[in-house]
Amino acid sequence: MNRKKGGISVMGKVSMPQGKGSQLHNRREYEKIGKPIPDNIDSSKTAENITLVDRGIRQVYQEIFGDALEQYNSKQKRADRKIEDYYDHIQKSKNGEKLFYEDVVQWGKKEDFQKPETRERAKEALVKYVEGFEERNPNLKLIGAYIHMDEASPHLHLDYVPVAHGYSRGLSTRNSLDRAMKEMGFAPENESRKNNATKLWKESERSYFGEICRSMGLEVEMERQSTRKNLSVEEYKDARDTMLGSIEQEKETLVAEVEPLRELKTGIEEITGTGKTVLPGVVAIKKKNLETVKEQAKAYTVNRDEIATLRERSAAVSRREQRADQREQQLNKREAGLEDMQNQIIERYNRQLRLNQLLEKAERDGKAKDKQIADLQAENTSLRGQIRSLTAQIDQIKGELWSRINDLTDKLKGAYTSLTNIVKAVGMLKYDKEDGYKVDGLTKKQERLIDGVAEYGAKWAKEDGFPEMAEDM
Repeated sequence: MNRKKGGISVMGKVSMPQGKGSQLHNRREYEKIGKPIPDNIDSSKTAENITLVDRGIRQVYQEIFGDALEQYNSKQKRADRKIEDYYDHIQKSKNGEKLFYEDVVQWGKKEDFQKPETRERAKEALVKYVEGFEERNPNLKLIGAYIHMDEASPHLHLDYVPVAHGYSRGLSTRNSLDRAMKEMGFAPENESRKNNATKLWKESERSYFGEICRSMGLEVEMERQSTRKNLSVEEYKDARDTMLGSIEQEKETLVAEVEPLRELKTGIEEITGTGKTVLPGVVAIKKKNLETVKEQAKAYTVNRDEIATLRERSAAVSRREQRADQREQQLNKREAGLEDMQNQIIERYNRQLRLNQLLEKAERDGKAKDKQIADLQAENTSLRGQIRSLTAQIDQIKGELWSRINDLTDKLKGAYTSLTNIVKAVGMLKYDKEDGYKVDGLTKKQERLIDGVAEYGAKWAKEDGFPEMAEDM
């Protein structure tokens, strides 16, 4: 990359990856719920962050889908077909819809922000980008736009709800990312996983943000393996057809040829180098595609092995949970003993209080003898010593108890972190559309098993005080 040492101009890449959509992270609300601030956040710069949009998602859902929901329910004669709350309906949906989507918009990397002027210009570019977002994208309703200046690189968390119209069945207006993109004109021909409406939209938005950066004096690095410059949607479609037409044609042919991939689980090495030998039930393939088919078959086997590994890890997590439960029971017993000791201290304190009252009365009346006063004072001193001793013991036990509780909490958090990763990994077999982990042809029982793992993990994570992990799952 080209960087000018003497001036502000540096060459940076425009990026727009998908974000997690964590409101806790976006709003910097860690301390409100008693969570530590992550190490990558510089709290001294948090005041420089900018919140451009911050709306309640339930309120937004009511504004967008309220009328359509009311019309739909009014036509339903059966109560079990009515949708009480569209927000809850999407939240519980097993069809892959998300309540909202997030993209992280950024220019450059942390090495590009050595000068304060560069950080300020990047911030101004992000503000300008958000200002025209809904006008450019009428089917994407913003619920959040947060510019973070307290991390290594200034960046924008952009949260939005996709809105699609014109459904003849069900709600006429719905949450649908793909259809919302296509309504805005991003409808690819020869659509595939790598050539879809969302990808075209992101290309267009990155190009638009790149132009804003250039206008702010921030040079933009051209994307590799791309001859497309700043094109409109229609221009992009024409250029795309020219560049990808032959590639998509060849890919469609290859997909048709290797469709029975599952039948290659065994015997793949029996295919000869000529590519002409045909196994029973296997479609013949061209020689030039032989290696590709082998790699895909190996990937299938790896996925199958990964499922077994994940099951073993899930069993290990269950065993760790059982050990954690046993340890918790032990701690509960110690806590009960601690309560008994506290009751003893309270009893002795009350006894001392009564003795003090008697001593004060004797002194006021002047009728108590010196020996009685001395005895009472001696007993008082003895009780004070006992209380100090018991107090020291209980402080020590409290310290040990809290240390063990914190250790247990850390272990439990680690277990749920592992469980979260397992749930995500298993979920990719059903829902992943980007990285190729999705397994086609899952049975209903397999799909319910995958969803059940997520629901089980989220349920216990929420009940045990880890709402953010439950939200991720």
